[in-house]
Amino acid sequence: MNKKEKIVSALFLESFCHATEDCEKVKKAMYNLLPVDIWEKVEISEVPLEGHYKNPIVIIRFEIRDKNSAQKAVEHIFSELDEIDKKIIVDSLDLRMDSSNLYLRFDKQQAYLGKIRLLQGDDVIKAKISLMPHIRRKHSIEYALEILGLKLRQLM
Repeated sequence: MNKKEKIVSALFLESFCHATEDCEKVKKAMYNLLPVDIWEKVEISEVPLEGHYKNPIVIIRFEIRDKNSAQKAVEHIFSELDEIDKKIIVDSLDLRMDSSNLYLRFDKQQAYLGKIRLLQGDDVIKAKISLMPHIRRKHSIEYALEILGLKLRQLM
């Protein structure tokens, strides 16, 4: 693998917009995770649901299927994470990966303010980073994440 090789095949972001929230602000938080120059590559869908107490909830989904844009977005996200969050990802990599996807959760409130921070909780933007099909083995995944900006060897 080299720096020009495609590592990311797609990026998916998802967040809930509750009745007490402004869905445009939730979208702004989601856009804030991405570099401005790929915003037009985002496919947005909204799924209206009803909560347990009949309260309206909207699931907002962003999809970036253009490989170049998806990879650029992931590189941007990793470059904006602080060292503590990067270490958390590295230390919990086995829990965050399936055969081809890396799953992360970002603080929705911080994203709205323009900061990219991990969060374990409910008020989050969920991210699924889909890797190219040839990246499956643990050493390949680790190497790919290093190219994307997670310096695993320094953080371990």
